[in-house]
Amino acid sequence: MEHHSLSAFSQPVIASPHPPLSPSLGGEDKGEGAAERRRATTYVLPGRMHARHIPLFALLSVLLLLGCGRRGSPVVPVLVEPSPPVDLQAQVQRRVVTLTWTRPATNVDGTALKMKSLDAFRVSRRQQEPQTSALSVIATVKADQPANAVVSGNRYAFTDEKVEVGARYAYQVESVNRRGIIGPPSSEATVLVTIEIEAPSGLRAESGERTIRLSWSAPTRRADGSALTGIRGYNIYRGVKPGRYDPRPVNKEPLPATEFHDADLVNDQTYYYVMRAVENQEPPWQEGLQSAEVSAVPVDLTPPAPPQGVRAVPGPGAVVALSWEPNRESDLLGYLVYRSDGPHRRPRPLIQAPFSAPALYDRSVQSGGRYLYTVTAVDASPRRNESAASAEVEVEVP
Repeated sequence: MEHHSLSAFSQPVIASPHPPLSPSLGGEDKGEGAAERRRATTYVLPGRMHARHIPLFALLSVLLLLGCGRRGSPVVPVLVEPSPPVDLQAQVQRRVVTLTWTRPATNVDGTALKMKSLDAFRVSRRQQEPQTSALSVIATVKADQPANAVVSGNRYAFTDEKVEVGARYAYQVESVNRRGIIGPPSSEATVLVTIEIEAPSGLRAESGERTIRLSWSAPTRRADGSALTGIRGYNIYRGVKPGRYDPRPVNKEPLPATEFHDADLVNDQTYYYVMRAVENQEPPWQEGLQSAEVSAVPVDLTPPAPPQGVRAVPGPGAVVALSWEPNRESDLLGYLVYRSDGPHRRPRPLIQAPFSAPALYDRSVQSGGRYLYTVTAVDASPRRNESAASAEVEVEVP
C-alpha cells in the first residue's frame, strides 16, 4: 500500500466516483460487495498520471483537522481599558468654566490607543462649595468632530456654562473606546467661579534697543463694580499681528509689579501686547478681563564704530585719494566723508548718501589748498545710526 503526503491535498478535489464503483443509471448498486463499495467510495485527485484512491472518511477527517485549527479551551478576549487624559485643566473665563485636556495615546496596559479605537470622553462634575453634590456625568464629548467641544490637534476644550458664581467645582474626564469600555477617571481639576477682575488700564509701550518697556495701572474692582481685595499678579500676551497672540504668556509666573521689560526682541519688528490680571495662586491661572491692545517697534540705537586708518594722498594733479579700513558690522550700510577747507572751517559732507566702498577720490580740490578729512560709518537701520567721526587727517594739494 502506498503512503501519500498531505501536500497532495493542496490540489483541488474533484468529487468524481471511480467508474467501476459508480452505481448504474436508473438502478441501485446491489450485490455482495455493494455495502463495502459504498463505504469505500473513492475520489480522484487530478494532477497525477493515475488515480489515487482515498477513502471518503479519511479525506473528511483531514479537512476537519485543517479547518478547525488547534484544540483547546475557549479563550476569553481581554478587555483593554483606554487611559484617561493626564493633563486635565479647568479655567474660569467670563463666569463659565473651560475644561481642556489632551487625547491619550495609549491604553492602560501601555498598548497604542489609535484614534479609530477611541469613541468619546465622559465629563463628570461635583460641587464642593458652598453646597456639595455627588459626582455625575454632565456631558459626553465625541472623540472625532465633537459638536460640543473645540479640537485643536489632539487638544480638546469643553465649556461648562451651567455653573454658579461663588461655587467651587471638581471635574473628571474618562475615556471610552468603541467597544463601550470606560477607562479609569482622570485626576480632578478644581475651580472657583468668580466675577472677573476688570481689565488693567493705561497700558503703554515704549521702544528701546531690542526691548520694549510696558507699564500699566492696576485694577481696583471687579467687572460688576464690587470691591477687589487683592490680585496674584499679571499675565502679558504678545503677538506679531494685531489681535493674534501666543496662547502662553510672555512671563513664566504672574508679574507682581505694574511694569515689564520685554527683552531679546528683533529690531524693526512690530509687536502687539494685551494683558490680564490673575486672581488665583496656582496654575491654571484664573484671569480677568483683557486690556486694550498696544504696539511698539524695537529700534536699533547702536551706531557702527568709527572708521580706522584713514589716509589722504594728494595728486598727481588736483585730486586727493582717500582710503580707510573697512568696518565689520553686519548691518553696515556705508560711509560718509566730510571735508573742511581750513582748520577753523566747519566740515561738510562730500556725498549726501552713504556709499559702500572704503575709498574715495576728491576731485573738487584746488592746487595749493589745505584740506582736513574725517570719515563716519552708517548702519542700515531706519534711524540710519551714524558713528562718531574718525581721526582727522590733513593734506595739502601741490
